[in-house]
Amino acid sequence: MTGDRSVLTGVVLFALIAFSPAVLLWLVLRLPRAVQVLWERWRPAPQARATRAPLESLVRNLRRLHAERRGPPATTRVRRTALLAAYDDVLLDVCDAVGIPDPPLRAAVVAGGTAGALDPDRDLARLRTEAAVEEAGIALDRPAAA
Repeated sequence: MTGDRSVLTGVVLFALIAFSPAVLLWLVLRLPRAVQVLWERWRPAPQARATRAPLESLVRNLRRLHAERRGPPATTRVRRTALLAAYDDVLLDVCDAVGIPDPPLRAAVVAGGTAGALDPDRDLARLRTEAAVEEAGIALDRPAAA
């Protein structure tokens, strides 16, 4: 029995000695790529710096779109949807610029829905968000000429 173990040990040692150079060479060739993959996976992603328009420009756009929305209705459904979607985007940008933490419109926009910008629930969220913006000190209607 002891003879079998020594033969088995000898075969294992022979295999280690015979294949170790090839395994080491393979590891050396693959190591740089493995380190690069691990580095990309574990390093923190670079923070994308959002460039936002100045608050004055956002307010000007918000007032313009608010006046268009309250004016005569758009001629087609596509124009009405585009106007409301643009208004929602600018309204949310103003909320971010002013510091309104969680405007009601954001949840409605993220949820989407089948009607999109024309959804009645989104219209209510839009109204509540407009109230929050006005509470923050931004009037949606253009100031009267002095």
